[in-house]
Amino acid sequence: MVYNRHKLFMKKILVILVTLISFGFSSNAEKKTVYVIPETAKIYYNGHEVGNGSYEIKFSRNEDFVMLKFEAPGYISRTVKLFKNNPKKTVSYELFVDEAMQNSIGASEGVDVANKFFSVTCKKDMTEDVIWKRLMNIAVTNFEYTEVRDKAAGWIRTAWNKDFFPFQIVRTRLEIQLQFTGEEELSYRVKISSEIADNDCGNNNQCFMRYDRILKKYEQVISELQTSLGSNL
Repeated sequence: MVYNRHKLFMKKILVILVTLISFGFSSNAEKKTVYVIPETAKIYYNGHEVGNGSYEIKFSRNEDFVMLKFEAPGYISRTVKLFKNNPKKTVSYELFVDEAMQNSIGASEGVDVANKFFSVTCKKDMTEDVIWKRLMNIAVTNFEYTEVRDKAAGWIRTAWNKDFFPFQIVRTRLEIQLQFTGEEELSYRVKISSEIADNDCGNNNQCFMRYDRILKKYEQVISELQTSLGSNL
């Protein structure tokens, strides 16, 4: 009889211990609420889109941190690492306005020429000397330095112009090459190269990546080519 009572008592103790252990495990599943400004920002949780503006993070027992990414049109995307041991139950993040985008144009604005060669056909009555002078004038007026100016080859390439924004650097350069078409008209290939980098990275070449937009200040290069050479791009 005593033995059975002892056995029953031990079973109760075991049940209590299991309950306490389970409670301890569940308590490790920390919860934190994330808020993002603007409220329209998309939230990506470990690579998966989970909501807009706010989201409740539930850490599993084995997670020490999670990766979050926030995106919104017109704002600079942001990626953060949120740790489970962060003492705050609510964490707020703010996205900064993308000033490089505000000061540039691309396909959405009807100007899709960044990093692409396009052709410029000159008027038939223009001599090579006149064309060359006008091309050089466009280059030196809009860009600080030229790296290549080879009249015989019909090749102009400027150095990079750098424009600095609070969080980004945009660099732009112009390249013009004589195009042999077999026609009586002279034709040139033109490319406005555009690249962008984060200020945190710096000015090294490896920091820059292709930027499929051109700054508005260089839009005039296109119009100058049209008016100076009498061409439709």
